[in-house]
Amino acid sequence: MGAVEEVLDGLLSSADQAMVNAFTSGFRVTQVKTAIEKSLPAPTAVAAALESAQVVALGILVRELMQPAQFQLVYRPFASIVPAPGYRPAGPIDQQIAGFLRLLPTLKGEVEAEVAAVARSLSQPARPATSTAASAVPVLAAAVGLDPAANYTAAWKQVIGTANQMGRTQAFRAMQDSAEQAAPHDGLGIVGFAGVAAGAIFMRDVVPVEKVLLLYEPFAGACSYEALA
Repeated sequence: MGAVEEVLDGLLSSADQAMVNAFTSGFRVTQVKTAIEKSLPAPTAVAAALESAQVVALGILVRELMQPAQFQLVYRPFASIVPAPGYRPAGPIDQQIAGFLRLLPTLKGEVEAEVAAVARSLSQPARPATSTAASAVPVLAAAVGLDPAANYTAAWKQVIGTANQMGRTQAFRAMQDSAEQAAPHDGLGIVGFAGVAAGAIFMRDVVPVEKVLLLYEPFAGACSYEALA
């Protein structure tokens, strides 16, 4: 994402400055912030969502100058909720599962390392803030509502609970097993996360899409959830 934002910065130098300003300051930002606040009560969550929305808006502004894969990555936070121009709805569940199972054995090198790094960040609780009087750099506490590991665990518990309530436990576990068998078993630790992602996709019709996206997140850099087919 950081690399793509650098590309975006370069493209914005030739964009209409008035349009750039509209999405980074002034009345338009106030409108977007007000809309976000209706859904996200935590101030820190609002700030993160506003920043994401600004990046997406600027990406749309220069979309014709970007590679499709670059724009897809920039727009991804909103793709499953407000489809962008040219986006198609996610495929049927069985088609997405099949696509995911085909993807897993291909994960190698830097791509697999990125999957593992994201997976680790989602499995490790946020460190408590520490500070000392002598510290020259202030240490900020973890943003309320933005603890990835806690949110990941809560989402997974919700998916498991929903599967049990709907009598899908056996099929749900079969999907997990299939993904875990297909994932690389080379010590990078992504096997269990593959099972979680497959289980989320299998239950996508009865759990909120943001939970599915969170549980699929480790693999999003290799293939976005929306592109699974």
